[in-house]
Amino acid sequence: MAERVLLVHTGGTLGMDPAGTPVTLAPGASVARILEQVPELAELAELRLTVALNRDSATLEPEHILSLARLIREQSVDYEGIVLIHGTDTMAYTASVLGFLLADLGKPVVITGSQRPLAYVRSDARSNLVDAVSLAARKVPEIGICFGDHWLRGVATDKLSVHRYQAFESPNLPPLAELGLHIQMHAHAGVFERQVPPGLGQSMESALTVYAPFPGMPWSLPGAATKGVLIQAYGAGNLPMERPDLQAVFDHCRARAIAVVITSFCPWGGVDLATYELGRMAVERGAISGGLHTRWAALAKLGLVLGAGGSLEDVRQAFSVSWAGEPL
Repeated sequence: MAERVLLVHTGGTLGMDPAGTPVTLAPGASVARILEQVPELAELAELRLTVALNRDSATLEPEHILSLARLIREQSVDYEGIVLIHGTDTMAYTASVLGFLLADLGKPVVITGSQRPLAYVRSDARSNLVDAVSLAARKVPEIGICFGDHWLRGVATDKLSVHRYQAFESPNLPPLAELGLHIQMHAHAGVFERQVPPGLGQSMESALTVYAPFPGMPWSLPGAATKGVLIQAYGAGNLPMERPDLQAVFDHCRARAIAVVITSFCPWGGVDLATYELGRMAVERGAISGGLHTRWAALAKLGLVLGAGGSLEDVRQAFSVSWAGEPL
């Protein structure tokens, strides 16, 4: 008997027409429309389709992603795996949020999309869909992005190309699987300690200030509504700590118990604030090391903790623990 796989459609490039116009699927749309274009999917699994959203992923808000988490958890009871069709622009952020919230699901959630629409003759959409359904039917309990020739853990992934078919990478974690003539599943796929705190996912805090420094940049204090700060620092976490305006940012946040998390601009490697004096100076002013967290995993974790009413110490604890297999 074929495995049952649910396709969850949210929009994105995959479903556009040849002119680049989004194709809107009705909430009750049948999977037959997709099978007309990719009939081989029927050989891989027993498929059903649900239309959760019809949106460009650049327009997604936190409530959309939280609703996807709830829908997948509810619907997954009747399926061996889920394939989430999603636009590429914010796919890594959605994958991070879902990777945390669904870490205990016990079933695969395979997130995919494409660089070119399915309607194009030369498109990556067809192969990505085939690979994603194949992975979902294998029942490996991971939430990951299937794109190009890799399946990547969602909480460790970032989009690094706007034109390559291998658009995503997990720079600090090997792929879960390599997709070629055969699907080569790696030993760590599905194997990680799940340590996500209870009570997350009812809301996400999005009043976050993100700094992307450059030499000479003036450092303005975060807005009055800011609940958390992320700084994408140079290299291993270096910042121009001798600047009075940057010191004022740290002092402002420390006085108000606002978490300041530091990640690295660099995709490969991460932050180690003990490496250089400038990093140690940031720690003295209250900085929290983001370690190997991607910017998306850091923002997702920060938003989930604060959205659940977490304190500064809760944020500090969250970044010291791997919740769902994200590298630290």
